[in-house]
Amino acid sequence: MPSSTPPLDPRPIRIGSLFSGYGGLDLAVEHATGGETAWFSELNEPVARVFAHHWPDAPNLSDITTVNWHDVTPVDVFCGGFRYQDVSTVGKQADHAPGTRSGL
Repeated sequence: MPSSTPPLDPRPIRIGSLFSGYGGLDLAVEHATGGETAWFSELNEPVARVFAHHWPDAPNLSDITTVNWHDVTPVDVFCGGFRYQDVSTVGKQADHAPGTRSGL
């Protein structure tokens, strides 16, 4: 007897990564969901190269404040690192004020 339940979407969950760092969180989210990272956003070039090494097909959107989101591949899940530089004891300790990296 045929099932009345429609088949599940065969496409893996698409993941978008903001403030990506080297991709530790993304690896965990992929593992937990079975998804694939579609794109990432990282300004720090040396760190972005590490991410790109592990996800060579995921484009780096770089500065999220300049992205035209209409041109970006839609995703099912967002994950994001914490912009800690302005709250770190080694940083400027500017906190979450507007205009700071941690204020994004």
